[in-house]
Amino acid sequence: MIEARGVVLRTADRRAWVRVDDQPTGCGRCHEPGGCGGAKIAHAFGKPDEVFHVDNPQHFAAGDRVRLQIDDGAALGAAAISYGLPTLAALVGAGVGTWWSGNAGAVIGLAAALALSVAAVRRIGGRRFWRQKLSVRLAADAACAQAGPVTAHHD
Repeated sequence: MIEARGVVLRTADRRAWVRVDDQPTGCGRCHEPGGCGGAKIAHAFGKPDEVFHVDNPQHFAAGDRVRLQIDDGAALGAAAISYGLPTLAALVGAGVGTWWSGNAGAVIGLAAALALSVAAVRRIGGRRFWRQKLSVRLAADAACAQAGPVTAHHD
């Protein structure tokens, strides 16, 4: 699980506005050979000073220290579907089009395959399973629980 610590700035309607105040952690092998660079997923949480909003089913309050969590591999899976599927479809479409009717067929096959893959990616992205897998969750930050709430600064 990839996590980042933050502070809740405000809440409304089961949503929380959170400012990330540290860098997310991954497996710890980012700079080692074979490391995936997973901690660079920080951009999924925004830059450290950015404020963003997430679902707040636990009813955290302004000033609460929280951990933002996203499943390992969620970003990689989303990238594979979003970029890999259209790329593979374009290659297959162009290849089949070339085999079927030469250069003109390659262009038609490529365009048709891209259009179908974009529709497929949108359909997959709209499925509840994918939305849940890619969602950022809030959890109490146990390391800061003893310290109490932090005063929120409004910019």
